[in-house]
Amino acid sequence: MIFLMSIFLISSTLIIYHHVGYPVLLKLITKVQNKKRSRMSNNKSELPSIGLVIPIYNEEGVLADKLRNLAFVDYPSDKLTVHLIFDGCTDRSYDVAKNTLREPLLGTLNVSIHNGHENLGKLAQLNRVLPNITADITALSDVSALLSIDALQIAARHFQNANTGAVCATYRFLSNGAAQEKSYWQYQCNIKKTESDLGSTLGAHGAFYLFRSAFFRPLPIDTINDDFVLPCSIIQQGLRVVYEPDMIAVELEATEVEQDLSRRLRIGAGNFQQSIRLMPLLNPKYGMTAFMFFSCKWMRPFMPFLFLIALLTSSLAAVHTLWFIPIVAVQCVVYGIAILQHYFKLNHSLLIKVHYVISAHFVNGLAISHYLSGKYSNSWRKSHD
Repeated sequence: MIFLMSIFLISSTLIIYHHVGYPVLLKLITKVQNKKRSRMSNNKSELPSIGLVIPIYNEEGVLADKLRNLAFVDYPSDKLTVHLIFDGCTDRSYDVAKNTLREPLLGTLNVSIHNGHENLGKLAQLNRVLPNITADITALSDVSALLSIDALQIAARHFQNANTGAVCATYRFLSNGAAQEKSYWQYQCNIKKTESDLGSTLGAHGAFYLFRSAFFRPLPIDTINDDFVLPCSIIQQGLRVVYEPDMIAVELEATEVEQDLSRRLRIGAGNFQQSIRLMPLLNPKYGMTAFMFFSCKWMRPFMPFLFLIALLTSSLAAVHTLWFIPIVAVQCVVYGIAILQHYFKLNHSLLIKVHYVISAHFVNGLAISHYLSGKYSNSWRKSHD
């Protein structure tokens, strides 16, 4: 009985800490240390050169809008080169790009086209192209993400600080999308901002982020969440990763239900993979970053199993003592709400949040089983990994 109670207390404490305790603790630490958002330099020194890399696989529907958007981004044309990396597209993406680049609006945009005829996968293409970028700063951006007009200027000011190794944009949705996804992303943005204030934000929104070209290291070809692992590799080399709320990337494409499930499965598998491969980040020498990595990203893949352990141990303990019956009942109510919300889609914020959290952990558990069975490859997915 004592053993069951101990296991339940440990698992439930970790669950509560991960979801509630950690965000609250971050805010308290920020107040105690009186940390302020790091100010960008207003130094008018020469702007760094930027190589903006856009991996492309079957993006004919949004590619023209992306190129026109870049024509309006405020940055000296002699300091910006756009690299279009076509990865064996089977649609008209290449033709769309060539035709759009003939438009007068794009006349001053410096574009380098890398037309790969074979579908090698996004990461294989990045590992091939990025080591050859000669610009001071490399930027990565999704085709379906439009950049705010001052995004590059804001990033350039951050890089005037020699300790800044990467700068990450915030993420917005053009379409209404799912309320639960918007709520989740707002939560993530708040966490990232606080992490950045305390040291380094962990990972980036893949829609748009920048890093010092000299610090790029090719990633293992089977890396799933490259937009998390790459910035973390910058941290491991001793530089900061900054989150900038005023540097915005707007997502053009709405996510369909099937795509959302596929994306969440893939990200969940990546979360487990990165928790294993980035364990060196738990080293105390990384200070607050090690603490934040453990409390958030490292713990996340293990949550589905902790939920299951908490339910099983409390159910077994309830056989021996009445004190555990209400605890089991509360868990059953929470899971019941998640199941009902899944089928009935009730328009209530609390129900939506409960469903999204529980379903996210369920998907993560499923994703880990898929990963361990070797399901994931380095090929592209239309769900925008």
